Amino acid sequence: MSVLAFRHAPVALAGVCYGQLDVDPTLSATDAAAIVEPHLAGIAVARIWSSPLRRCSAPARVLAERLGVTHTIDARLAEIACGAWEGRTWDQLEREDRAAYAAWMSAWKTSGPPGGESAVELEQRVRAWHEELPDGGATEVLIAHAGVIRALVVITRGQSWEEAMSAAVPHLSPIGSSRVR
Repeated sequence: MSVLAFRHAPVALAGVCYGQLDVDPTLSATDAAAIVEPHLAGIAVARIWSSPLRRCSAPARVLAERLGVTHTIDARLAEIACGAWEGRTWDQLEREDRAAYAAWMSAWKTSGPPGGESAVELEQRVRAWHEELPDGGATEVLIAHAGVIRALVVITRGQSWEEAMSAAVPHLSPIGSSRVR
């Protein structure tokens, strides 16, 4: 069993901590699905999974319809929760919430923003989803967020969070993984 993951299309927010805010992407669901679809040519797709956020679920629904497979939305695939910081600019956070921002920057793996979650907590929910995937030869396709994809890389490739964070997660490009238990 393998998972082929795609990050959603870019969003129009620059410099904003948007985490689980349901912001619109810069591409339509149809256009985003059209970019992903050629990457799936010749692959036996079991199912299309997505985050519940529109930037993932809308193109996943279109893609599943085109491929004639099931689309399943799973809340565990939502981006990392940034709590009270969502919707604020990174500059604002550094300026107006200096102590909490500095504390988070020094311990982001194990502590989250105020009311948010840590990288380890994100990893735990993505791991729970991954462990429930059925064994089989078909590929599970995922439309999700950079944080979710990085967690999947930590889980399936054994990379450290530092390694996963230093790697690019380009929009609408495939990132593969295999099941590791």
